[in-house]
Amino acid sequence: MAGSEPTTEYRSATGGATQVTDLLADICGQIAGAFRRKWGRGPVKTTAHWAGPNMLVVLLENGHTEAEKTMRAAGHIQQLLEGRQLLQTSLSDELEAIVATATGRTVLTILSATRLDPDLSAEIFLLDGPGSCDSSRP
Repeated sequence: MAGSEPTTEYRSATGGATQVTDLLADICGQIAGAFRRKWGRGPVKTTAHWAGPNMLVVLLENGHTEAEKTMRAAGHIQQLLEGRQLLQTSLSDELEAIVATATGRTVLTILSATRLDPDLSAEIFLLDGPGSCDSSRP
C-alpha cells in the first residue's frame, strides 16, 4: 500500500500526540487537491502543523511527478526546482484563499520550499492577529 493512497496527518505545534481537527483536515485536503488539479499529481501524504499562534506549516510528501523524477535522473536539478517554484507561485493565490477561508484570518505571506531528497515540499503560512495553537481554530 506504500505510496498508493494519499493520507493526511494533523499534529499540534508541540509535536505531541496526533491531534485530528476538522480545520487542519480541511486545509490539508484542499491544498493537496489544489496541487493535484494544477500539476496532475498531488502529494501522497500531507501534514499540517501549527508552529505558534500565527504560523501554519503544511508539508507535502512524495508529490513529484514521473516527469520530474525523469528530469532528476537526467541531472536537470536546477530546471526541476525552477519548475516547482513556478508551480508554487502559480498556486499562491489559491493556497492563500484556502487557508484564509478555513481559519477566518488574513494570510500575510506564504513561504514555499521544495527538496528533492527526500521528496518534500513545504507551504508556510504567516497569519495575522492573535491566535492559539491549542484550539482547532486559531
